[in-house]
Amino acid sequence: MEESKSVISADLEAVRYQFEIWRANKKSRREAIPEELWEAAKELANKYSINEVSKCLRLNYTDLKKRMLGDDYQTVSKKPPSFIELPSEKLFTQSECIIEMEDKSGSRMKMCFRGETNFDLLELGKSFWNKNR
Repeated sequence: MEESKSVISADLEAVRYQFEIWRANKKSRREAIPEELWEAAKELANKYSINEVSKCLRLNYTDLKKRMLGDDYQTVSKKPPSFIELPSEKLFTQSECIIEMEDKSGSRMKMCFRGETNFDLLELGKSFWNKNR
């Protein structure tokens, strides 16, 4: 028979027992967890993972994580993404464009461009198509 994977260390078991006593004796369902129990949970979360501690002590993972991070939690979770400007000339290589046209009479025109064009490509095309009119 395989041994249970839920073997709990003595320190986790001691704090879990403290939480059970508190839960059994609390006055209302919504009573806040005492600070000394939170501190004990935080100490355990320094030794074990927050996930392990929250499961063992039946605590909300996010609440424990907030307490672990303290004031840093707001900056970590609510920090807006930073804008990073990337220099475009280093990101993109010069583009290349090839336009080939042929009319009914067999006249051909081929235009090759690299980088930015300083003239109107549409007007060049129109002048080719209208050359015999």
